[in-house]
Amino acid sequence: MFHMLPSGGGIRVLKQFAEGLVKRDRKVCVFVPHGGSLLGITEETAIPYPMWRRPSGFLRPVSPVFLPLRLLAFKSVCREAARLMDHEGGIALVHNAMPVAAPPVLQYLAVPSVYFCYEYPRHIYEKDIISRTGGKLQECLLKPLERLEQRIDNESAIAADRILTFSKHMGTMIQNTYGKEPGIVRPGVDSEFFTPSCTGEKGGYVLSVGALWPFKGHETAIRIVAEIPMESRPSLIIIGDREFPSYSRMLQRTAEAADVKMTVRRNITDFELRELYRGASAVLCCQRKEPYGLVPLEAMACGTPVVAIAEGGFTDNVIDGSTGLLFDGSVNQGASELAKALNNDRTIREITAAAHDFVKHSRTIEQGVATLLEELDSV
Repeated sequence: MFHMLPSGGGIRVLKQFAEGLVKRDRKVCVFVPHGGSLLGITEETAIPYPMWRRPSGFLRPVSPVFLPLRLLAFKSVCREAARLMDHEGGIALVHNAMPVAAPPVLQYLAVPSVYFCYEYPRHIYEKDIISRTGGKLQECLLKPLERLEQRIDNESAIAADRILTFSKHMGTMIQNTYGKEPGIVRPGVDSEFFTPSCTGEKGGYVLSVGALWPFKGHETAIRIVAEIPMESRPSLIIIGDREFPSYSRMLQRTAEAADVKMTVRRNITDFELRELYRGASAVLCCQRKEPYGLVPLEAMACGTPVVAIAEGGFTDNVIDGSTGLLFDGSVNQGASELAKALNNDRTIREITAAAHDFVKHSRTIEQGVATLLEELDSV
């Protein structure tokens, strides 16, 4: 395996794949450049990458000059990783990387390669949702970087012998972007760990879970909660890790202006996450075109109703009126669906029970690993 992923849902998926393959008596060697999150498994090699940090402080204004050099340096890192992986033999399972979505290690490998594409460069192909900030000047300065990044990403993805992804939405986007039809491998969650509480008591709050970045939908979650009448309005807990500069302060100002009681929790443990899922009256998933989404699956496993935007990978798992509630992305409809979830009537309890059974029987880690193994063996 090769990856350069930060903390978050992606690294959780990668870890369940690695551990699942080891349980099936497959030797797994992981190669990760400096800057990526380590999995903590036995055979894990860190590869030096001195330029992995983006410029900060007084160097931030010159980042448009630095970033192409950083990207080209990453190609050298990938060349060394490919050499080490070829020496090991077997099949190369390559995951996303922070400098460029499809790592150029795929261009240098001699062994068969599978690219597991969590997402393509969304900041290039989905500018209506994910855009860089900094004004017109910086946008112009970053144009050469985007062209270089797009070229490396495209060449790397096409070089893979097989592409995999984890939702129908991402499958369509990959087909349109790279001209290659990917296989679908849906990760699951540990439904023996993520389980409903014994008491079933709820804490009168709603959760929004995801990195503290603008496209993760936390601001929309605030505005949806603000539409609930004051006498029954829940508080909102946002759980995140990586943060876009000053974004949490902006969320706090938005919540105060909307009269929503909001708390931001960072870097919590899985045990704390489970307890927050269990105690939530509902989980709001407002991420735009989310590639997959472990959050709704974890919430469903914990017996908590999910209200999700009807796009992206969410629709692979959240079936409106069956395993959760979907809305069109508007605040008004989101608030209407959230109000239904908060009422916790018989229909909502039936949806929650069906969602729990769906995760327990149809979205298990074992099923995801078995499908991945079939794909690897076919290559």
